[in-house]
Amino acid sequence: MFDTLLFAKDDDIATITFNRPKAMNCFNRAMADELEELTEKVRADASIRAVVLNGAGPLFMAGGDIHFFHENLDVMPAAVMKIVRTLNASILNLTQMPKPVLASVHGSVAGVGVSLMMACDLVIAAEETKFTLAYSGIGITPDGGASFNLPRLVGPKKALEWIFLSDIFDAKTALSHGLINWVVPADKLAEETQRLSKRLAKGPTQSYGRAKLLVNETWRHSLETQLEQEGRAFEACSVTADFKAGVSGFLEKRKPEFMGK
Repeated sequence: MFDTLLFAKDDDIATITFNRPKAMNCFNRAMADELEELTEKVRADASIRAVVLNGAGPLFMAGGDIHFFHENLDVMPAAVMKIVRTLNASILNLTQMPKPVLASVHGSVAGVGVSLMMACDLVIAAEETKFTLAYSGIGITPDGGASFNLPRLVGPKKALEWIFLSDIFDAKTALSHGLINWVVPADKLAEETQRLSKRLAKGPTQSYGRAKLLVNETWRHSLETQLEQEGRAFEACSVTADFKAGVSGFLEKRKPEFMGK
């Protein structure tokens, strides 16, 4: 059991929920520890084929817990690095787990909430959702991979605009800049999240995992290296049961049943 998170597993779909609604799901030391532990378990569980990340209550996450910062101002360098490194472990777990991760966001997504959202592979948002990087508002720099992921998603100029000014922007703007994938009415968010997560969980998990790795590593590679990595991924997928099911289904003009193997 966790104090700051909820965890549910429905067949092959895992849902991780930030669960500090009275504190606007703000990210604190306990949540950092629990999220690292839980994402590590989910990452290693081969029976899980899709993951949903969401927030309890009226919003996804309002950023870091300012009370924690205030209480530790006099010992900040020592106090901050442990929580940062624990957060980083969760970011890597979300980014590197060989299965799709879907963020389902609503209300407000601020600061480290944006970082955690960007660590997910896909994002669906309720249409009233507001976003802000928030960091400059308290005189701090981004964390949780925001300085890595944001310029790659929206370009360096827009990334610096949002980081410098900490302006609030809406879901339509987030969608137009490629920060999120879908915007839906608030009363349809749960339904559409479930539909998407089920579709992902029934897909070719081995293919998804290797495609995710290819996309995430492309920034580090030359074209020659990326071409070779694509070939190796294709080779690995070509001996899976899902590839055989996909080829047979195509030739027989029927929808294949993928088992994630």
